Amino acid sequence: MWGILAPYLGLCLLITVTPGLDTAVVVRSTVKGGTRSGLATALGCALGLFVHAAAVALGLAELLLRSQTVFDAVRLTGAAFLVVLGARSLWAARRAQPVMAPEEAPGRLGRLLPGSPLAQGFVTNLTNPKAALFFLATLPQFVPAGRPAVAVPVALGLAIIAVLFSLTGLSLVAVALGRARRLLDSPAFRRMQDGLLGLTLVTLGVRVAAE
Repeated sequence: MWGILAPYLGLCLLITVTPGLDTAVVVRSTVKGGTRSGLATALGCALGLFVHAAAVALGLAELLLRSQTVFDAVRLTGAAFLVVLGARSLWAARRAQPVMAPEEAPGRLGRLLPGSPLAQGFVTNLTNPKAALFFLATLPQFVPAGRPAVAVPVALGLAIIAVLFSLTGLSLVAVALGRARRLLDSPAFRRMQDGLLGLTLVTLGVRVAAE
């Protein structure tokens, strides 16, 4: 079993340390709302990732891949969401004001409300078809062949491992940035942050839409 699991763990680690759309959103959320906001966004990203993983494990993702229209709709929705987040950061940089308060109230952070950090992370990964493609390409390689009775439980177990890797990596990013944010929390630096993050998110969104 370890001979199968070790390569999968290595793959999960590689994916975790490779920055992606979810990393950009966690960075933005942490810069705007602090560590707790970043951690809530990381949790939302993990939940969105798990939806894709569970769908692949249960064989539902094949429906997505068979319909180019559905695939494009999900991809473009995610791209538009990133552009909106980026535009908000650019607007905040222009006005020299943060999008959110320095530290959001804890009660809002953990709720899946529109605009909340948890919802932003969830929508970012939920509308990213590449997450489904990743699990569709990797999970079958590690599920025991010829044993349909254990295929789904094993696939779900592997999916949970990948989600935990992602949650851990994004949470570490939020904690590290949260500490750095206290040291670099000046108006000039905040304007620069807003501008750079806004340009990054808009660029990512446009690139996703153009693929």
